[in-house]
Amino acid sequence: MRIAMNQPKMIFTLATICLLVVAASAQTQRRPIRIFLNVTETNLDKPSTVATNALSEKLAAAGFRVTTKKSEAALVIEGAFNSRLTPVTDDVKREGGVNAEASASLRLLAGNDVIATSVERSSPGDWGVQADRVGEDRLIEVAGRVANELFAGDFVQEVSGKAEPATNAKPESKPAASRPAPRKSAAPKRGVSFLEVVKLVENYAPEDRIVAALQKYGIKFKPRESALSQLRSLGASETVINAIKSSNVV
Repeated sequence: MRIAMNQPKMIFTLATICLLVVAASAQTQRRPIRIFLNVTETNLDKPSTVATNALSEKLAAAGFRVTTKKSEAALVIEGAFNSRLTPVTDDVKREGGVNAEASASLRLLAGNDVIATSVERSSPGDWGVQADRVGEDRLIEVAGRVANELFAGDFVQEVSGKAEPATNAKPESKPAASRPAPRKSAAPKRGVSFLEVVKLVENYAPEDRIVAALQKYGIKFKPRESALSQLRSLGASETVINAIKSSNVV
């Protein structure tokens, strides 16, 4: 009889535990944010996909979901990749060699608003004898540059406490006695990308560390309301939102 009387209480307790477990699971297993790529690509004036594929792979490795349906995407990356032949020396011509360079011009959109742009160009590279292959190599390189501009990853590690703070300074070496010490150049501005802020919010990084980093490095995206709304939907607090609004755009 006593067991029967305690059954409602036991059932209520079990139900409460189940709800707590489900809530905890939902917090730790958020669905990855979806990104739609609306990108054209040409390799020496021919259709290509190597750069787009390379960008997709790097975004996926960072925890984002590249989708083919724009309607289900929270963000859109649009623009173009292209490669072209570049001049070579007479010696290279005699060897039947060619060279190429690639460029990218992309925009990150939240809703209908452009919140970040990326214009990249490949570095000069070794020449080859297969023009298409040389062009593809340059396209893959420039896709990597774009990916690092959108999401380098080191900032997320730093703020999450998983790595030492990144620095642009090189180890100092003692100048020769007969030479004056070289002038130190200013370290390039870093800036936090929008996708990096997204990952910090998704990973439940400490709020105070996010704010401190935003104040220190600034941001490299436009804090438009569409972008801020996206961050709110992911769980960003108003403290973080206000820190973004007051950050320098670099």
